Amino acid sequence: MTLLAEQQTFSIPFMPDGRPAPAVLTSAEVIEFLRLNGNGERTLKFYRDEGKIVGIRIGRKVRYPLDEVLKFLAEKVAKGRSNGNG
Repeated sequence: MTLLAEQQTFSIPFMPDGRPAPAVLTSAEVIEFLRLNGNGERTLKFYRDEGKIVGIRIGRKVRYPLDEVLKFLAEKVAKGRSNGNG
């Protein structure tokens, strides 16, 4: 079972404006979903370049599978807990 399937068993992820999150997100949608304020494009590119979040190229655009974004969040939460922040 994928992380996305596991997450959807309990709840469907939603965008900050209340819309259900699409299965494949644009850079702008990931920035909105993760609430990356300020330098969102730069921060997202950093995470992608470091291999912390997976982006796939479709034509000239980079898209982000929702299950990869959720996996990134789960890893951040686990790291925060192991550092005593959660």
